[in-house]
Amino acid sequence: MHIMKSLTSKMAAMIISLLLLAIILPACDSGTEKEAKSSRTIIDQRGKRVKVPGEINRIVTLPIPLPSMIVAVDGNGKRIVGMHPKSKSAVEESTLKNISPELMDVSTAFVQEGFTVNIEELVKLQPDVVFQWKHQPEEIEKIENAGIPVIALQYGTQQDLEAWLKILGELLDKKQQVNKIINYHHEVIIDIRNRTSTINEKDKPRVMYLNGPEPSTNGGDSYNHFWITASGGCNVAADIEGTGKYVNMEQVLRWNPEIIYIGNFCNLQADDLFKNKIQGQDWSHVAAVKNRRVYKIPLAGYRWDPPSVESPLMLKWLAQKHYPEIFADYSMAAELKEFYRNIYNYELSDEEVARVLKD
Repeated sequence: MHIMKSLTSKMAAMIISLLLLAIILPACDSGTEKEAKSSRTIIDQRGKRVKVPGEINRIVTLPIPLPSMIVAVDGNGKRIVGMHPKSKSAVEESTLKNISPELMDVSTAFVQEGFTVNIEELVKLQPDVVFQWKHQPEEIEKIENAGIPVIALQYGTQQDLEAWLKILGELLDKKQQVNKIINYHHEVIIDIRNRTSTINEKDKPRVMYLNGPEPSTNGGDSYNHFWITASGGCNVAADIEGTGKYVNMEQVLRWNPEIIYIGNFCNLQADDLFKNKIQGQDWSHVAAVKNRRVYKIPLAGYRWDPPSVESPLMLKWLAQKHYPEIFADYSMAAELKEFYRNIYNYELSDEEVARVLKD
């Protein structure tokens, strides 16, 4: 009898234990599942697996072109809580302030000189994630030490640009929109390449990118070299390495560029060259100046000089400047309006188009 009672007690204890396990295990699974949903991993351009929150509501960006790209991918800039001051100045001068007026209130107080971050100000923004350039390892470490996830981006080829877009598509769950943008980039590059492929190198226009009055230019390893050559031009500074490289007027005269594009990051205008306003420089003998083929690079949603979501528009604008007859079917006003309608879901006014396309 005692044995039976003992067995019955053991069986009862076992049943209770099983019942408790049945209750506890789903709760554990639910907790694990909840934790998995509350975070995910993004692989950045360091190749690092960055753990970010499952839901992204507060983004801080240091790479200057990024806010316009986020707006194009996400449909607005409501998740951006901090940006570089140079991004903000571009917003203030661009169509982006009309597309996403909330960007006008975004903080820049966390940025010190260059891409240096004031951690105290950054923490105040309570970011879910921060974008920083890959070539700023000390700044990245400083932010990560504050417990904030950092996605590092590499500058600056067409392949890098597409990588930025793919990272944004994954982070913001907007892969379909990103594929749409990248496909358009490819379509434009292929179209221009097909139309210019039979042109001999000696017949291509000699092009100079002028990014400052010193004068300075960018070399064959720059994104500017990419868009000059992809649009059928010949970069006179192809043998130079790096960006912002000083060249004297003797070198400019030897190159004798037939077309000059003035960067949008500087205040220099075409009229400064046409009227020889730069002290100590004589541009009057340069072919581009004599033939009045000096153009200021546009600012639309962002400056068209560096890699950006609007780079296909830059390529079309350049191709038409290089070969007006071959690309006579390009109406840049129509191209702009269609791009903004399809990518930003925004209807550009004629006045906005005229502001962008002024030379």
